[in-house]
Amino acid sequence: MIKLFRKIRRGLLKENQPNRQVGNFNKYLLYAVGEIVLVVIGILLALQINNWNESRKRNIEEEKLLTALTEDFNENKIRLEEAISKEMDMVRMSKSLIKVMQSDQKKIHPDSIRFWVTSGAKSWWKTEFVTGTYDAMVSSGNINILENDKLKRVLSQFSADIDSGFEDHYESMHYLIEMNKISAEMAPALIHGIQREELGVTTDSKDMNLYVQKLLNNEAYLGLLISKTWLETLRIHYQQKLQGYIDEILSICKSELAE
Repeated sequence: MIKLFRKIRRGLLKENQPNRQVGNFNKYLLYAVGEIVLVVIGILLALQINNWNESRKRNIEEEKLLTALTEDFNENKIRLEEAISKEMDMVRMSKSLIKVMQSDQKKIHPDSIRFWVTSGAKSWWKTEFVTGTYDAMVSSGNINILENDKLKRVLSQFSADIDSGFEDHYESMHYLIEMNKISAEMAPALIHGIQREELGVTTDSKDMNLYVQKLLNNEAYLGLLISKTWLETLRIHYQQKLQGYIDEILSICKSELAE
């Protein structure tokens, strides 16, 4: 393109040469000005092409990050939904056990008690989130490649809430450990028949019922169970909040990729 401009400029110089007495000074001055104009045009074109290339590269990189985030948070959505469902079942069974332990009528079938203990009181769930893409973006500084400020804010809130939620996780685990210590001697009576058969545990049915009754009358176990169940209830609310973040992140990513 610069060659074309030079050809045009030289043609104009020839057309403006009928009066050769003007002198070489004006001729060379016009030539110099023309060269400067051509250089400026060349620089501007090069900058424009470079900016276009950089913008294109940035858009491609952003699309890759949005796609990777979508994959990560689709997996997080599946994991969190599964954990919330299991925790709801756990809380429901723990509440059933609490109700029986607080009741004067403790003539519940031992199998029901065992089921509530193993699937409720002794259960503990923790979602392991996939955060590889976001962590890599933050550590490398590539988070700024994302153009959507709302997406960056929600990602930051999600990450912060994950970090702040571990206190309840570990406190709940502490209660579970203490409950297991109390019920250690009753363990053979509290595990399922399949587990007893697999482990070779033999316990007389009469002794099993006595152990179940002993557990139902243990006030320390009840107190720990109530505390753990309350924490698990709070954890469900906390994880439902994270669920809202995940849905919002996926929605924004989908919208950005569609543009």
